[in-house]
Amino acid sequence: MFELRLNNKIIPLKWGTWAMKRFCELENKTLVELINVLSSGNYDLSTIVNIISAAAESGYKSLQKPIDFDEYIICEWIDEVGGLSAKEGQLIAFMKYMQDSMTPDLQETKKEAKKK
Repeated sequence: MFELRLNNKIIPLKWGTWAMKRFCELENKTLVELINVLSSGNYDLSTIVNIISAAAESGYKSLQKPIDFDEYIICEWIDEVGGLSAKEGQLIAFMKYMQDSMTPDLQETKKEAKKK
């Protein structure tokens, strides 16, 4: 789980099957369309907000916390961690976490290949 650290709160962001399902519902997209969007790296603002929303809902559900946020609050979180223009930081780190969780661990595959 990824922790989005705000000034006075930590937001648990969890990306997995449920979050992907929820994102597809929010975006009205199929799984194939989701994969195409994520692999393109070209996210519009609504897509970013929906990714954070799906991940936060998943994180909150995982911790059995009530979902007490909406799109406005999510946009406030994004602003608080540096906004969309931040070249580095928490938002970029979360997107990397999200993408890494959807791809196989290539490092392990490389290590096994070297052993042979």
